[in-house]
Formats: sequence, C-alpha cells, structure tokens
Amino acid sequence: MPERVPVFKPHIHVDTIKNLMDALDVGWLGMGATTKEFEERIAEYLGLEDRHVVAVNTGTSALHAALVVAGVGPGDEVITPSFNYVADHQAILMAGAHVVMCDIRDDNLGIDCEKAEVLIGAKTKALMPLHFMGIPCDQAGVYRLAQAHGLRIVEDCCHAFGTSIDGRKLGSYGDIACFSFDPVKVITSVDGGCVVAGGEAELKKLQHFRLLGVDKDTTERYKNRRAWDYDVVAPGCRYHLNNILASIGVSQIKRVDEFIASRQKVCRSYSEAFSPIEDLRVPQTDFAEVSPFIYSLRVLNGKREALIEHLRKRSIDVGIHFIPVHKHLHFAGCRRGDMTVTESVVREVLTLPLHSNMKQEFIDRVIEGVVSFFS
Repeated sequence: MPERVPVFKPHIHVDTIKNLMDALDVGWLGMGATTKEFEERIAEYLGLEDRHVVAVNTGTSALHAALVVAGVGPGDEVITPSFNYVADHQAILMAGAHVVMCDIRDDNLGIDCEKAEVLIGAKTKALMPLHFMGIPCDQAGVYRLAQAHGLRIVEDCCHAFGTSIDGRKLGSYGDIACFSFDPVKVITSVDGGCVVAGGEAELKKLQHFRLLGVDKDTTERYKNRRAWDYDVVAPGCRYHLNNILASIGVSQIKRVDEFIASRQKVCRSYSEAFSPIEDLRVPQTDFAEVSPFIYSLRVLNGKREALIEHLRKRSIDVGIHFIPVHKHLHFAGCRRGDMTVTESVVREVLTLPLHSNMKQEFIDRVIEGVVSFFS
C-alpha cells in the first residue's frame, strides 16, 4: 500500500525543536517572556496599530474571552452560522448567552447578512461570523449590519491567520478578532489561540480574564517571575498560554509567509485540475489574499460518498467540514432561521488533504485520485 495521505500534517522542523529546547532550558515553563514574544510577533505580522494581542491556550478560550470582553452575558443572544465547528456555539453558552443560528451564503460559505438581519431582536448583543477555509465572509456586510443595530462583532478568524481583504490582514482593524493555533492550523503552537482587540481597557480585561482575574500577574510573568502582592479584580479563567507552547508558535510564525505561499500553490493546483469537472464546485477565489487552512470543494449530484470510498482505496484521507451545529442534540432547541443553503452544502462539502510544504507526490496523488473518479 502507498503511504497514506492525511488530511492534516503540521510542519515541524528542526527550528521548532530548537526553540522548544531553548524554552525548556530557561526553566520558566509557565506564561512568561516567550508568551510576550509570541504576542509581539503576531502583532507585527498582522500590522497592528492601536490594537493588542492577548495569547491564550486554545482558540475556544479566545472566543469565550472575546465574548466576555465584548459585554456578552446572561440573557443576551449571539447570531452565528450553524455551518461551523461547535467551538463558537459552546463559547457563547460559556458566556451565559443564547445561540441563534443563521444560514450561509452559497458563494463564500460565510454568514448570510440578509438572513441574519431577520434574526436580530431586542436581546441580540453580537454577531460571530466565520471566515470559512480562510476565505473572507461578507465582512463589509457584517459591519454594516452591526452598525445599523448597535451590535458587537467577534470575528472567528480561526481558519484565516494571514488572510487579507484589500491588503489589510484580518484582525488588523474592526472590532474583536480571534485566531487559533491548534495542531492543524496554518501555524501551530500545539494548542493555543489569541484575541485581537482595540484599546487599553479591553487589553486589561482580556489579560485579567485569561488569568483568573489577577491584576498584576501578566506584567510580572512577562519577565519570567511572579507577583506576590496581587489583587483579584474580575472574574476569570485559567486560559493563559505558557512559554513552552509559545516557543513553538514563535518558531512557526517566523515561517508563516512560506507556509501560506506553499498552501496557496497547492490550492491553485487543485482548483485548476478540478474546475473542468462538472460534478465538482471549487472555491470561488484565486487565493491571492487567502491564507488557506483547508481546501474544501463541493461534490454535486450525490457523488460524495462514492468519491470518499474511491480515495480511501488509494490511501487518501478526506474530511467533512462541517456537521452543522443545529443538527447536534445539545443545540437542537436553539433559535435559528432558514437553513436552505446550509442543508444543501453539508451534503456536498468535502475537504481534501492540505499541508504546509506538502510533498509533490501527495499533491499528484490527490489530483489523480479525484480526476480518475470522474473520468
């Protein structure tokens, strides 16, 4: 049997191992100076001005912290697509609010602003859109909608670290943005994430919230030491990112442009090969400003399951992003709107293998596997 082609394969090289060993040698394993370095490198990469990065231990923690800092709480409602992983919806519940699920657009698989507006009511506090695959949703429409109704926006950019709109990277402007650095993202810190927000007040709230509401500890830990005369000034969780995981993130962000370029090249090869196939619908982008986390296409006319089996026999793994959240038992009773597009897309969507610096052999095998099924 040929080597199996996995859907995800993080790129870990000697530079990552060296950073990790250096961090272990320092002997300060908790949140510290390397965490601060990772935040600073994220801010520099995104081109932040008057905005701040707070690193946390997971992307889900980032979403939860962002909602709390946005003022979302008990009795509030947050509108978000059902077509997403469940982390957004669980984060809304963790903030004490109610999940309201919205349909997506057929072109970019992002939130449908017209359908979202129908769902806005007196309890609506925020919108939480996803940039699926790294492809921007109708961001301009989301912000117009929020401005018209006085809503906060927590952008789920967990698929889209490095994606730009008109030359401006997601997170470098707007309201609050969240990123994930989990094992399969464009860059990884093994587990981790961050929140990007504006203003000193929100920075302090985020720093307090991620570390049990303690007021002085962030400043001291950034120096690899502790504060012993601290106060607890707010509710909080234990969401901080430690030096060890941050050291991996630092090694990865140094190579982020290389990783993104290599992934864009794979995606363009896929789209070029699959565009002529009538039963496939490829992403509607040239990937010029897209940092692609995954490559998902749509398999039409009920042929997805047969294609999956065809690829399995060739030792090619695939994924399905996503089971819509309104189909999960725990969220079945949540308020939601019309789901026509979501219901159609989830029967068609298929995620193909995509890695940073992906082996050409793997790329060729995926293309041959898909094309041979339809020929």
